[in-house]
Amino acid sequence: MALFGNPFFKSESKETEDDYSKGVLCLQKGNFYDADKYFRAAAASGHVSALYNLALINGGASISPCDIDFAISCFRKAGNGGHPKAKEFSTWIDKAEDTSFGTRALAMFAAQLPAQNEPNHLLMMVGCRLYSALCTQYEASDSVVEYELDAASTSDHPYIHRFIDRTGVNKSIYSGGLNRVQQGSAADQITDGLNHLFLGLKHSGHSDDLGLMIRCTIVGYIISKSKHANAASPLLGIDKFFAR
Repeated sequence: MALFGNPFFKSESKETEDDYSKGVLCLQKGNFYDADKYFRAAAASGHVSALYNLALINGGASISPCDIDFAISCFRKAGNGGHPKAKEFSTWIDKAEDTSFGTRALAMFAAQLPAQNEPNHLLMMVGCRLYSALCTQYEASDSVVEYELDAASTSDHPYIHRFIDRTGVNKSIYSGGLNRVQQGSAADQITDGLNHLFLGLKHSGHSDDLGLMIRCTIVGYIISKSKHANAASPLLGIDKFFAR
């Protein structure tokens, strides 16, 4: 709850402010789905704090589906509306999209995050946009996806195999992907960046499970922007990602 903090903005509309207040009450009860519903209603009338909270809920994968693009849209609107934190950190997303943020910087950010049991919204938004942009820039989406899914297929975790199934990518496509990536290639450097991101999260005390979920979400986001997008299922939030 500390992330959500005190409201920055107060609407002149009683109905809008009531929706926002109901959303806050839902947050206090840990009811992210109803909070999302009320914040969306308030955000439709331009409530800046509601927009910011929507970015936290959706960007932090508190609900399913985990809609990263919606989270980023809300985050930017909140920044444009004057929300101080959104305004400050929207530049990180801009830099992720033009790839000037860098995978090392993201891994360092992960290594400095306080350990928690849910994904950090900023890490998720920046990570998804950064790695997607890198794959597009270097035409490496196919190689990265095949490498990541082939590696994931060796996991002992059932939730990883359920993730692979949700990508809709046929095994015949990704099988052998680990061996097809050439050392020093763009795909090799991108997947190495994902390795460092996972290690950064581990260094800061995050569980392996959470680190793997974040990695899967980034890979799933890359897939959602690739030729495999139509076959892929929506990304799942933390409430359903590990569910059997």
